[in-house]
Amino acid sequence: MSDTDRKIFPVESLLALVVGKDGVNIKDIAGYVVGRSIACDCCAKAVGPFAASWLARLYPGFMNMEWKEDQPWEAFVSKARGMLGDNVSLTPMDSRTRALADAVLDRLAETREAMQTHKSAVAALTERVSVLEPAEARAEALQKKCDELEAKIKAMNTDMGALRRQVTEFQGKVAVNHDELMLNIKNAIKDGLKGMVVGGVAAGAAVAADGGEAPAAEENAVPDDFGFGTSGANNDGFGF
Repeated sequence: MSDTDRKIFPVESLLALVVGKDGVNIKDIAGYVVGRSIACDCCAKAVGPFAASWLARLYPGFMNMEWKEDQPWEAFVSKARGMLGDNVSLTPMDSRTRALADAVLDRLAETREAMQTHKSAVAALTERVSVLEPAEARAEALQKKCDELEAKIKAMNTDMGALRRQVTEFQGKVAVNHDELMLNIKNAIKDGLKGMVVGGVAAGAAVAADGGEAPAAEENAVPDDFGFGTSGANNDGFGF
């Protein structure tokens, strides 16, 4: 690999990449080492173990360095400077190491994309819920009104049942018209009196046949306006 393929980085940045230190921008150096763009700090940290392996091949003495979390960061960087210098000249990883790093980064990219999709779905769902909550409140109010109307309908059905029972008691009974009733009574009385008169005439005829005198039919005849005219003291229609 030619010198033009090399790039100089501060030793502190290289150490931050190897140990995955927070608060340090390591995406540029991680992207250069693996030969691809690094989207996030998480992906940059994933490059760290591969970078450590690659760095150990370039600088075997680096394998003797180990950073402990309780060790001051400045002391660790100072020790590395004494071994490697202030800056480190690096080349990108070779094909074998790079292929392994690419496989991990591809998997992380898929996971990251899926997470973004889920986040978008959650955001859309949250927005939908915020829109539906007032509608649900209105639906609950409408349901309450429906329940009240249903209770009223049940009460009205109960009242209608009572009314139906009362109507059933009067089925077959017809209201009486007073004038029509009085006319029927008048006709019945007149028919009865006429029968009595006809019977009397027949009896008189029998007496005459035996040699007696028959009574005058005209004197015993019942006039058509008998009994139900306007006679009487109070003009009530009964003229007896």
